[in-house]
Amino acid sequence: MPARTDVDAGNMTDPDKDRFSDAPDPRDAVDAAAQDWFLRLGPDGGDAAAQVEFRAWLAADPRHKLAYDEVRAAWDAAGDLASAFTLDDGVATVTPMRRRRSIRQSAVGGLLAACLALFATGAALDLPTTLRADHVTAAGEQRRVALSDGSTVLLNTDTAIAVDYSAAGRRITLLKGEALFEVVKDTARPFDVLALGGRARALGTVYAVRDGDDAAEVTVAEGTVRVSAPLAVDGESAVTLRAGDRVSYRPGGAPGAVGHINGEAPQLAWRRGMIVLDGMPFARAVAEIDRYRPGKILLLADAAKLEPVTARLSLTALDGGIRALAATHGLRVTQVTDYLLIVR
Repeated sequence: MPARTDVDAGNMTDPDKDRFSDAPDPRDAVDAAAQDWFLRLGPDGGDAAAQVEFRAWLAADPRHKLAYDEVRAAWDAAGDLASAFTLDDGVATVTPMRRRRSIRQSAVGGLLAACLALFATGAALDLPTTLRADHVTAAGEQRRVALSDGSTVLLNTDTAIAVDYSAAGRRITLLKGEALFEVVKDTARPFDVLALGGRARALGTVYAVRDGDDAAEVTVAEGTVRVSAPLAVDGESAVTLRAGDRVSYRPGGAPGAVGHINGEAPQLAWRRGMIVLDGMPFARAVAEIDRYRPGKILLLADAAKLEPVTARLSLTALDGGIRALAATHGLRVTQVTDYLLIVR
């Protein structure tokens, strides 16, 4: 059975409080030692004497290698983020950090903080996408936008849209992320949302479109939506969705099978400030939570061995939510900086 976890920031019980308290953890000393070794060895592996001591330290306790591997993975993650942007004659200002439980101030922690703070606060934005957008949200931000025809758009986390209205039609291009559209009916001017080469058209309805990693997804809350996607050979393929229906399509492919959801779709729970995970693989669940947090959640555990997740998480208590999910799967969470959590 999938592991079930219900988390609400306002209903954290005393046992949860004890589980995530600031009481000293003996693993903190191991983590600090691992960072010291990482800095001492450096990129060239250190001298022969240091290597002898290091191997002895690794052999002394199996936790040592795990901790060292975690530090190295965190460093690699910072490098990946840093490569996503460049600074020209600029000065990086690091946002002050909240409390740290396991990682002390060090060169490793400092570099991670700098890279991740820049990444989370906008220095590493996808500039071409941002320049094309009329409205954007940052990670963890939601925003309601009123359009000139009276329609409204609710932008979910890390989303960008471009608006193109004319006498002939209304076109919204979802450049990235996810948005909910509440459309005012205008038969003379169709309302189209373009994403990943496909189109979702409505005359008067409420529906959401998500630009995923490799597929777009359309979910209808009210009314009717026609979803079409271009095909490389056969032209255009289309399906019609009604309230409760959802469909996905890949770039260059036809819409898939139409699914129906009784009650409110979990895909729309974000507009109520929730994330609903329904039998989702653990790695995908972590990735879904990661969408709503500035920075990065790094999963070091073997996800293939973990049970699927069924959970309801509040967007206002995501750090508590990821800790609760980790605990139910026998894992723990290390907060490296405000912008980096490691689950192992």
